[in-house]
Amino acid sequence: MFDKIAGRYDIINDLLSFGIHRTWLRKAAKKTTIASPKRILDLATGTGKFAFLLQKYFPQAQIYGIDIAQNMLEIANQRNSNGKVHFLYGDALQIPFEEDYFDLVTMSYGIRNVGDIVLCLKEIHRVLKPNGEFIIVEFGSPLPWFQPLYRIYQKLVMKPLGGLISGDFKAYNYLVETINHFPSGKEFTKIVEETNLFEGIEYHLLTYGIAYIYKGKAKKN
Repeated sequence: MFDKIAGRYDIINDLLSFGIHRTWLRKAAKKTTIASPKRILDLATGTGKFAFLLQKYFPQAQIYGIDIAQNMLEIANQRNSNGKVHFLYGDALQIPFEEDYFDLVTMSYGIRNVGDIVLCLKEIHRVLKPNGEFIIVEFGSPLPWFQPLYRIYQKLVMKPLGGLISGDFKAYNYLVETINHFPSGKEFTKIVEETNLFEGIEYHLLTYGIAYIYKGKAKKN
């Protein structure tokens, strides 16, 4: 699905969010408490938007982005003119790196699409160094007073406009449904806590809860 919509994915995100999603990523990048990460991994990197942003914030770091959508990676590599970000094929449920390799692991708008959230969290923990940090940005449930308006927007704008521009109405029906059913806020942090792999877990609302930033540090024995 993501291979099919890759060519117009970014412009659709800009249109549907009025560009706000870029601000969300900047806020997420600033949330890390690791001053000078040496190695950063961006999971489900897509066209590399978050990876490129992280490279600007942490120019000294080695940054890797992995994804299973080859067409997305092709676009990311086309934009990678200076070659400072390393993009490669990889599954977030079977990360192709050794244990304790990264200081920071990020993921934006991807964890709701993995087949097994807990396995993904375990893989994030495996590749993080002790006290390494994860930062996840994901859509979720807005604050109660804002939900009715947001549902109308999803029905009348997100689904039809996303489907029209991408040429794949099923894809944007699916993406909206995953947004509405994904456990967000306290529900997602509870899933993270129950793995007993991380500490200092917290979340932050973005734009009335349309999206959330989650972060935590890896516990190691």
